[in-house]
Amino acid sequence: MATIKVPNPVSLKPLLYFACLLVLLGLSRYLPLDYPQLFNFTPALAIFLISGAYLKGHLAWITPIFSVILTDFALSHNYGHALFEPFMLVTLLSYSLIFCYGKYIKANGNLLSTALHGAMAALVFHLITCLFAWWVNPAYTKSLTGLFHATIFGEPGYAPAYLFLRNSILSTVLFATLLAFSAKRYFLPKIQLAHSLTPGTGNAS
Repeated sequence: MATIKVPNPVSLKPLLYFACLLVLLGLSRYLPLDYPQLFNFTPALAIFLISGAYLKGHLAWITPIFSVILTDFALSHNYGHALFEPFMLVTLLSYSLIFCYGKYIKANGNLLSTALHGAMAALVFHLITCLFAWWVNPAYTKSLTGLFHATIFGEPGYAPAYLFLRNSILSTVLFATLLAFSAKRYFLPKIQLAHSLTPGTGNAS
């Protein structure tokens, strides 16, 4: 005889609260626009990484769509890009890869490992987007020197690429670590407790 357990709706509430936290954090991406030294200091990559690692089911991919991708509709005008032009599509592809990376690492490890995963995600994002910029932008020579220039210095007349990389690593590590700590400290224990208190509603042979 086996006990059949019915999912406890109460156990879903901590996940929903955590998802709401991620959405609200995504809206903060508007803030750096007024501070050039904070370009690319956003929680976007951390949201995709942590959503993949900690959220389950449809909530895992719906949350970053609402918190990051939809805000790109507004932010793309500030940066002079249309949402569905090639560079933005490459950005969305990079987001997807980071989300899948979060699914791969799951909610395992300590905060140090989360910080390392955040730094890795930011580095991968930077390399992919810079590689695409080097490929399509005629300002760069199609050589290893040109690729190095695109990855480290960027296009003349714009903020240097190393500034974007620095801010991307710092922000992703910071937000990923804080979100992982919040999930482990305040949300996951409530989910586990709710599951442990879920009563059986019947028997099956």
